[in-house]
Amino acid sequence: MKGWRALAALTLLAAAPPPADNGAVFDKVWADVQRRYWDPALHGVDWDAARDRFRPQALAAEGGGALYAVLNRMLGLLRDSHVFAIPPAEVRYQASRDAGEAQASFGFASYEQDGGWLVYAVTPGSSAARAGVKAGWRLISIDGRPVDVDRHPSEGERARLVFDDVAGRPRALDLVAASAPPDEPVRFHRLAGDILLITLDGFDAREDRRIAAELRDGPEPAAVILDLRDNDGGEEETAARVAGLFFAEKHTLLRRIDRRHEDKVPIEGAGRRSFTGPMAVLVGPRSASAAEALAALLSESGRAESVGERTSGALTGASIEDLPDGGQLSLADFDVRTPGGKRIEGVGFLPVHQVRTTPAEMEAGRDPVLAAALHLVAAPSHSARETLHARP
Repeated sequence: MKGWRALAALTLLAAAPPPADNGAVFDKVWADVQRRYWDPALHGVDWDAARDRFRPQALAAEGGGALYAVLNRMLGLLRDSHVFAIPPAEVRYQASRDAGEAQASFGFASYEQDGGWLVYAVTPGSSAARAGVKAGWRLISIDGRPVDVDRHPSEGERARLVFDDVAGRPRALDLVAASAPPDEPVRFHRLAGDILLITLDGFDAREDRRIAAELRDGPEPAAVILDLRDNDGGEEETAARVAGLFFAEKHTLLRRIDRRHEDKVPIEGAGRRSFTGPMAVLVGPRSASAAEALAALLSESGRAESVGERTSGALTGASIEDLPDGGQLSLADFDVRTPGGKRIEGVGFLPVHQVRTTPAEMEAGRDPVLAAALHLVAAPSHSARETLHARP
């Protein structure tokens, strides 16, 4: 599952230098897919015909950006969320981000929705906040150009960004990019009623240790709400360890299917050290990969109430392969099923309690998903749960 990343902030990326040999990069990508992709039938895609079609385009591409656009058009034929090529400049950017280095941004986070880019968070004190940008607005363009997910601004860069506010009025604002340290991947808030809110944004380190310490050393919570709405996945081993904190006994996190066999990814229950009280898990369209697997386990097993919106449907298992020019190939080695046998890739996980946050609610700072979860864990009777199904 490692390798898939949802958009976290808007950026402006410098073009990569032309690779020394486009043909070598293309041939390695094509051959690795043919040799290693989890489905040997490649979902019925004629891979030889794909080579004949796209290789001349790759050879003619001038500059790394053009080459990787060709590669990703070919890889897109597989319709797999974890199969894509990463240009060298983006590899360097991700490495610095993963190392915890400060990254420049205009001060808001957005994600693609219904053909546009919906702002879901604004950093206090940032250029965007000072200019009046609100969650719930839609980003339309940057300096007159369409929004590009692979664009990263430099420190001090100025740009004109056009938004539509929640009433549909255009707002043209001049923003300045500034560096800020990344958010902690796991954060804790003690809410009224001794309810512990755990916001977990990824599974790329030992976040399970911090969660275990909070559960062990802090006041014992009456209930736990696990917020995975901004979690784009990561290492399945870390996700399994997090899951184990909420089960006393062993379980299966997910089932993996590759070219040769199917196996199960286990979780070790924490026994008496596990938290087994009332629990809810929050998900939405930015929840992806391992986050979807964990939410599905918690919901299918009956361990937690699932609340929110359908997830992104990005759940296969990938490894990263280096390419000759410094780029990388994310390639799905296995497919994934939930313990109950459901496939989430391309479909998403639908929570039991469907609660949608409207743009107007975002702008007003309201969180109906969290409010619904608080109601469920504070009154987890069957009659209370029945009232929260299928809010449009």
